Amino acid sequence: MNSSSSPFQFAKLKTRQLMLLVLAAASPAVLMHTWFFGYGMLLNIALAAVIGLSSEAVCLWLQNKPIKVALSDYSALVTALLFAVTIPPGTAWWLIAMGMVFAIALVKHAYGGLGHNVFNPAMAGYLFLLLAFPLSMTAWHLPQAAVTPASDHSPLSWTGFIESLSFVFPIIQNQTIDIDGLAMATPLIEYKMAGQNAVLEAYREGLPLFSRSSGTGWELVNMAYLIGGLFLLSLRIISWHIPVAIIASVLMMSLLFYSDGGSSVNGTPYLHLFGSATMIGAFFIATDPVSAATSNPARIVYGIIIGCSIYGIRVWGSYLDSIAIAVLFANFCAPMLDHFFRPRIFGQVRWSPLRGQTSHE
Repeated sequence: MNSSSSPFQFAKLKTRQLMLLVLAAASPAVLMHTWFFGYGMLLNIALAAVIGLSSEAVCLWLQNKPIKVALSDYSALVTALLFAVTIPPGTAWWLIAMGMVFAIALVKHAYGGLGHNVFNPAMAGYLFLLLAFPLSMTAWHLPQAAVTPASDHSPLSWTGFIESLSFVFPIIQNQTIDIDGLAMATPLIEYKMAGQNAVLEAYREGLPLFSRSSGTGWELVNMAYLIGGLFLLSLRIISWHIPVAIIASVLMMSLLFYSDGGSSVNGTPYLHLFGSATMIGAFFIATDPVSAATSNPARIVYGIIIGCSIYGIRVWGSYLDSIAIAVLFANFCAPMLDHFFRPRIFGQVRWSPLRGQTSHE
């Protein structure tokens, strides 16, 4: 890593160790994704990782930079993971390839590589596909319909793997596979922002929480990301300022505009936190040390911008799942926040708007 530019990491851990810890923290949520949505999620991750590492190697080769050393920092794998879990399971290979090449080549290396990129590569790649191919990027399967609903086999069976593979590589399909029960991205969209607490409903009806038919998939996935985020906080891999600011902002906005009875099209506060991608956004995406704000006051404002943008775009905008847009907008604001909230040098003369005079710090 170039020590003359961000990200600065004054710790005993090296970049590759930090990235491995991030991957480990996200692994429970990935397993939860796979359980509810089938093998398509693992295929997404595997293909994104291969294409991401290949793109990174080509970019490094074109710049005459050492390839092996740069690839061993695992930053491309983290980008691939965050990108892969945001797109529907079993997305066609060429869409994954376009998104990852855009993320690695144009968003990361066009700005100079790790430590220089202005925007979050994974979210930029996802938003590129969302704007170019909105139907493909919002066709999430319902958990109980991760594969052909007419069949009675498990999404994690061998047949389920073959069917998932046929979506990623359509050329291997021997027959047309009809999929019913496709939902728009998350329960927030599926229920028009008025869905109920699936975990609580499953408990009341005596349904197993981990049953695909109970509809608890997205909520349990978010809880897994929350646990992984707390793990990163406990190791001080990330600071609390951004996640807390995002979650608090989303919670306050959803409470402020929530109507009584749970029938509001604005969605329940619980659903805003656990029915979409809020937790992965707060702990794994927005905390990117390169594209986020750096000082602690700036991080808090940065998180508030993301939280308010998430809610505003969901409720009053055209994209109900708005993590990528909110994070990229905050990335755009990060240099300005760092400028206005940069730490003062001890002894520097500062004008006080309250006292109307200068003072020494």
